[in-house]
Amino acid sequence: MGNMLKDLAKTALIKYRVGKYNKTVRAKLSAYDKWQRGLEKQKVDPVEAPVSYETSESGELIPHKLPEPKVKVVPYAKVWEIAEGRFEENQVYLFASPKGKLTHRAAEVVKQYFIAHPEHNVVYADEDEIGKGGKYIHPYFKPDWSPDSYLNGFYIGSVFACRAQTLHDSRSEYDSAVKMLGGTSNKKNTPEQAGLEASLLSADVLFCMLAIHEHAFAKRTGLEFPIGHIREVLFHRNAGQDVFYGRSFHNSRHMLLKPVTVSIIIPSKDHPEVLKRCLESIVETTGGEDNITYDIVVLDNGSDAKNRVRYGAFIGKIPKKNGLTRINYIYKLDEFNFSAMCNKGVRNSAGEYLLFLNDDIEAVSEGWLREMLSQAQLRHVGAVGAKLIYPDTDLIQHAGLANVRRGPVHKLQKMHDNKNHYFGYNRGIHNNIGVTGACLLISRQKFNDIGGFAEELKVAFNDVDFCYNVFERGYYNVCCNHIYLKHYESLSRGLDTLDPKKMERLSSEGEILMRKHPQFYNDDPFYSPHLTEDETISAIIPKEDFVTLEELPYVTATIHDKGIKDAREDQCLRIGCEYNGTVNNWLYGSKIENNEAGYYLKGYSFVIGSDNAIFEKRLLLRLVERYEDGAGPASEMIYSFPLYVWYRPDIRVRLQDQVNVDLTGYKVKIKKDLLPPGYYQVGMLAIDKTSRLKLINWVPNILNVKK
Repeated sequence: MGNMLKDLAKTALIKYRVGKYNKTVRAKLSAYDKWQRGLEKQKVDPVEAPVSYETSESGELIPHKLPEPKVKVVPYAKVWEIAEGRFEENQVYLFASPKGKLTHRAAEVVKQYFIAHPEHNVVYADEDEIGKGGKYIHPYFKPDWSPDSYLNGFYIGSVFACRAQTLHDSRSEYDSAVKMLGGTSNKKNTPEQAGLEASLLSADVLFCMLAIHEHAFAKRTGLEFPIGHIREVLFHRNAGQDVFYGRSFHNSRHMLLKPVTVSIIIPSKDHPEVLKRCLESIVETTGGEDNITYDIVVLDNGSDAKNRVRYGAFIGKIPKKNGLTRINYIYKLDEFNFSAMCNKGVRNSAGEYLLFLNDDIEAVSEGWLREMLSQAQLRHVGAVGAKLIYPDTDLIQHAGLANVRRGPVHKLQKMHDNKNHYFGYNRGIHNNIGVTGACLLISRQKFNDIGGFAEELKVAFNDVDFCYNVFERGYYNVCCNHIYLKHYESLSRGLDTLDPKKMERLSSEGEILMRKHPQFYNDDPFYSPHLTEDETISAIIPKEDFVTLEELPYVTATIHDKGIKDAREDQCLRIGCEYNGTVNNWLYGSKIENNEAGYYLKGYSFVIGSDNAIFEKRLLLRLVERYEDGAGPASEMIYSFPLYVWYRPDIRVRLQDQVNVDLTGYKVKIKKDLLPPGYYQVGMLAIDKTSRLKLINWVPNILNVKK
């Protein structure tokens, strides 16, 4: 009888928890649809028209407001009728796919954009899809102008606009546009009559013409892009419509413009077997028919005597074939400084291209170096990276860097490459703000133009700083996600990552990075602010949660002197930490270093294989310290904090096989002086409210609490 009552009580508790959970979720369902419809109802703020000046007879300047542009909507099927016809002065053409519909405010938004941006003659916008019941779903928040992404896929999609005068002036670029997109030209006929529409959408050819006319495939003179991007959804695609209109990111074989020489620079210490695997894989996958000749420079900053002998022995046995001319082994006992070692490697090499490579990289298929070189040889391209995969898995280690509030992150890290992520992000060739120094290729001339790696950044962020510098010089960085190499970096980050001294150095070098490039704090032209801030990529709706950080209440801490009683550590409890820093840093940027307003942590958490509605969660923090052989918890003491729970439909989409994971988001705001100064590891406690089960898990994320 007692067990029966317990079972009935548990069943009632589960029903209550799930009912309460579902009620909250129902109130938040269709968050994106509601947000988008709300935006479309908003009035477009008018922009003051630009002014021209006329000089009077007395020498006075008389201002005249320029007339506002008139917007004419043109379907994709009619683009060539417009291109070949007459146009009105001050006319703007808004081109849209017939496979969907423009938003109600699209024409006005485009009009106001051209008024506000006289420097731009061409612009495109974001889009989404019309789902069941007419709901708006699957928003495609596009990058700002990305010439190499465009050449590999028509990511412009369903909507773009241009000034009529620009269209008229760009018509001579037709042949070049068709050639760039892989077609054949017939000047006597329109693209439709020439049969091109089967492979090249008319709007795609037209956009390419405009881009060529605007010098959009050339190196920039500054940070400004030659083509504009409206970060707002202006078009709703029909259900199931391909956003790329048949020209999606491809895996084509690219050719080199001419024979090239490459110097491969590899820092390595006490890893002879690892380096041997790396070198042998390079030789076996680099074909002489690709017109590539290369040398290798190995930089050793302090291997022991035994390993130095082993290095010399196997380096001497590497066959000089498939374009390899020599391997130069340079040994000098010194502190580890990745930047200085790379710069030294450049000084001791002669190749016209420089490939910086970790010794734990393994090349697995022929043509990878040719593909990277085919991008690096383009005048407008700066640093070139490649997709890196963890060995014996299909898990992505690197597919390009993106900036978020906590700094640069590897997008799609530890996500499966057998899936097509966020509109082909892990396919084809993409422009990114940066690529990892584990595999980075650039021409020597451009490397010298940048000034090499910053040697004050000895360990961390040197590759990011380099890529930022490349971008600031007007080049576009590229990640080749149509090829991949294996990267033997550990899948699991151990407690050595919690070493306070290492964390202090990491924090210091991160601050150096942001002081040098403050314009990149939480701003990435190739990564929309409407996308997630962790390693994944999915749309996150800004208005799905109406409680701002300023409105979020401060929480109180519960101190557990001897840890959490009766709780067990379990990897089934997953935690994502998207931000862990000061409130001021979140609100105002990296220039604000004080912690007067306290600390803020946000992210998501869920329990795999369980009904998440039955769990109540608390954020955990524990002080860490350095040991003789590593680092770990300073004591048994743990601080726990109640959470503000928020709706995360992006997690729901990723975890379709899990139960009740809509309300997985968490936010916590902690007062200054609540915690003693130090480095605190982030964790989570999940309490099953229908039983006595308590789960704990920890992640390597660290909150630095300052005095």
